[in-house]
Amino acid sequence: MYNVLFLTDRGLRHQESALRAAPPELKVTMLRAPSFEQAAAALAQAHFIISERNQPVTAEMIAAAPHLKLIVRLGSLAYDIDRAAAAARGVQVVVQAVIGTLYCAEHALMMTLACLKRLGRSLHAALYTPAPFSPQRGDEDTFSFNWLNFSDVGTLFGKTVSIIGMGEIGVELTRLLKPFRVGAICYNKRTPYPTAVEAELGAHFATLEDCLQRADVLISLLPYAPTTDYALGGGLTAAKLALLPPTACLIHLGSGSVVDETEVLHMLQTRKLAGAAFDTFEYEPLTDEHPLVLYARDPQHNLLLTPHTAAASAPSNRADDYAAIMAYLAAMQL
Repeated sequence: MYNVLFLTDRGLRHQESALRAAPPELKVTMLRAPSFEQAAAALAQAHFIISERNQPVTAEMIAAAPHLKLIVRLGSLAYDIDRAAAAARGVQVVVQAVIGTLYCAEHALMMTLACLKRLGRSLHAALYTPAPFSPQRGDEDTFSFNWLNFSDVGTLFGKTVSIIGMGEIGVELTRLLKPFRVGAICYNKRTPYPTAVEAELGAHFATLEDCLQRADVLISLLPYAPTTDYALGGGLTAAKLALLPPTACLIHLGSGSVVDETEVLHMLQTRKLAGAAFDTFEYEPLTDEHPLVLYARDPQHNLLLTPHTAAASAPSNRADDYAAIMAYLAAMQL
């Protein structure tokens, strides 16, 4: 039996899923964002550490783990793991991307482009709007460019994208945005990333207010906490949403209950927001009579809804969390 200290900041549902997937050879101690003192007893027995997303592994922690053989970072950034201290002890460090965050980042990009391009209206118009004149067979010089005279189809090029709740999904999204040559990527999170990480990602920290005021596209990836619940004065309240330019699009893939959906709908109806897209909602599942559903049914309205499917096809079994440890143990037995 090998001891694993699993460090996470995620809720009980995610913790239980990871614990269920643990191989029988591993005895897993799960701690949520512990202090050094809270982790000390588990560190003293740990053969392996799994650090999920943003849980640091410091030199002090490594020194307190005399049996430590391997550190696994579930995520794509490892700036907060003391690699020098690990190397000095002969401890390997493995950085393992989380496939679900890649799915979510792609979904966020898809929704952003669909909102800017007003895809819902364009698809409906192509299928159901009568052509204003008789069709002609196309060739090099014969075609009907923009035959419905749409003048508000947007682009990501040169735009300011603001990401709030800039965790692993946001990090992966910044990488996807690079080929689109956006004008700027601003982000907000509780603790800014180091300058070197910002340079790698092409993003810079800004206050929440600045992110909102500058956004051509605001991407909300806020996790749920009492401090981000809009009904408790956190998250995207009506007062904060009012800081957005009327030409902005809002894309929400964060937790439910962090965005005032009623205010977003009001802003769309009064043209104080150019478009919005939601994958998560305050109350799930959506009903047929939900105000957002009723509004989104008209393709002329630039509101896109997906039924919490950003990571729907990602593997649900978290056995991969332990893949690097099991590979290490297999190699030791050769």
